[in-house]
Amino acid sequence: MNKVYYLLIFFVLFSVISCFSQTVIEMTHPIDAGLVLLEVGNSEEADIVIYKTNSKSESEEWDCKWKFKTWGFSNISVYLTQNPLDTLLMDPDTGMNIPFDGKIFFTDDITKRGYKSRDFRLEGVFRKLKLEDIQ
Repeated sequence: MNKVYYLLIFFVLFSVISCFSQTVIEMTHPIDAGLVLLEVGNSEEADIVIYKTNSKSESEEWDCKWKFKTWGFSNISVYLTQNPLDTLLMDPDTGMNIPFDGKIFFTDDITKRGYKSRDFRLEGVFRKLKLEDIQ
């Protein structure tokens, strides 16, 4: 019985620690993903510009800094495609196309990250708002 409690405590602590960051796992099929995003080649076309980081402390800032993982627990699961006519976006059960949740651009410049539109939201993604964004 003590093993069950220790396992439960470990799981709860691990969940609490991981929820304070923006860790992302890229899925291979859009049905498995929480978000379906179209990756664009120009930051001006994007709804959100993301800085990819390997730093856990940067991903904890919730400010468009995503840490991509290959396995394990994550906060966000995404399907990324560069093709707006991707054949995997056809839902086989309904025959309808899965819509994009937004357009994304990845940057190497940490100062270029951010939301292009104040009103754009990604469901399930924490967003840090500045004081001037709230007013």
